[in-house]
Amino acid sequence: MKSITRYALLLSAALTAGSCNKWLDGAQPKDQNLDDYQYATEMGVNSVLNGFYRTLSSETLYGSVMTMTAVELLAHYYYYEEDLLNNGDFTYFNFMSNYMYDDAVVKSPFSGVWKASYNLIFQLNNFIDRVAVSNILSEEKKNVALGEAYGLRAFLHLDLFRLFGAETQHIPYNTSAEVVPHETRTPDDFFTLLLQDVEQAKELLKNDPIIANGVLDLTNVEPTANLTEKEIFDKYLRNYRMNYYAVQALQARALMFKGDTREAAAVAQKLIDEAFAGKPFRWADKAKIVSDRNFIFYSEVIFGVYNLDLYTTWEKYTNGTRQGQTYAVSVENLHNNIFRFDNTGSDVSLWEDLRIRPWLSSAAGQGLYVSYKFANFVRTNDNDPIRYFQPLIRMSEMFYIVAENLLLSEEVPAAVQLLNVLRMQRNSQLESLPDPAATTAQQAFDILEAEYYKEFYAEGQVYFYLKRRKSSQIFDANRQGKVEAAKYSPPTGSIYLIPIPESETNL
Repeated sequence: MKSITRYALLLSAALTAGSCNKWLDGAQPKDQNLDDYQYATEMGVNSVLNGFYRTLSSETLYGSVMTMTAVELLAHYYYYEEDLLNNGDFTYFNFMSNYMYDDAVVKSPFSGVWKASYNLIFQLNNFIDRVAVSNILSEEKKNVALGEAYGLRAFLHLDLFRLFGAETQHIPYNTSAEVVPHETRTPDDFFTLLLQDVEQAKELLKNDPIIANGVLDLTNVEPTANLTEKEIFDKYLRNYRMNYYAVQALQARALMFKGDTREAAAVAQKLIDEAFAGKPFRWADKAKIVSDRNFIFYSEVIFGVYNLDLYTTWEKYTNGTRQGQTYAVSVENLHNNIFRFDNTGSDVSLWEDLRIRPWLSSAAGQGLYVSYKFANFVRTNDNDPIRYFQPLIRMSEMFYIVAENLLLSEEVPAAVQLLNVLRMQRNSQLESLPDPAATTAQQAFDILEAEYYKEFYAEGQVYFYLKRRKSSQIFDANRQGKVEAAKYSPPTGSIYLIPIPESETNL
């Protein structure tokens, strides 16, 4: 018999460095050739695997650059004073928002992403090679570990392509643990390898515990539940890992970026049918989103990472008084762009859509707002699984993929109806929503674009959506409406083509 209070410490203690659970310590290799010692025990293998997730949550990758900061500046969320290019306070914001890819201040974060991602991929390759021939793990555990590794390798490669890849700019797809230069791949060859990894991950994860057990709601664990910490993380908190459903979502995302929209929509719809409405994911409870401070819609997140630095990082970026240092959004951008279809007056707190609730006035200046999406709210329930959880793939993206395919198939009313379903889950009232029969395709695409801005703020998805759509326009971060992408003159000739870092030759 175990008291429910035993679970209160799981999410806050079990993953921290120095925990008594050394298999969760997240030890990182000191060089690229992992010591034999790390693969000599199940605990060691789990420690290496957990280290991959800890690396994902670093600021160089998804703890900042790929989610909250640089990539969101490319999407024109944040306020910047473009007439002050030489103003030290705004240098980074201005240069990034103006796509000045040849400047050192812009090169630095993307060079960091390139190096960190390919380094992590190298480690994953070594892990795959070592675990595949190991007899330390049971067959079931080996398949899950390898499935996660293949999924993570595909996940990282896809984001590298979404950031740097193009028909005119090829990047490597690295499946080797050898320290040698790796050839670049055409987009077709790149996606062939990526989707092979996805299929391999799906096969290995076909008996993933998440399929039978779902995702444990720690707030509803019975006091008599006889579960160990390891059982909880192995079997019941699989949304913290690259799981079977996350791999399917990744497949839909990759197919969409590749341009196979019908196939992507079919995968997304299959995932919705199999894994939604409580199997194991479900809509967040509208009535409790604000009271629970559940602004990430936890029950809808297919895959995320446990980020111990989430709140301190977020506070560093948003809790400031200095413009150009605080990641704040112009109220005009909120009114006229991001929430353009939910704007019912000057008082944002009265808008129906619950995604406006985390937005509050910033101390950085009048007319500027910051989001408290990742703020460290004091929670009354110690078993809260939301704590330190950073979303990377969510179910709403699957709905958007299906809706976009319907639009591309000229099934506009069906697409609008589907978007209305999602918006009602965010508290928009039926009478406020567009009539599917009276909405044009362009209006529907505008609604979809705004949905991406509202839904994925600080998650790094909007810029990639715009790149995939080859959008000729982008929101004006400071004013109403959009600006032409052609207005900018990056050295690559396109705002959607980030140069490959000079450090590439050192890989």
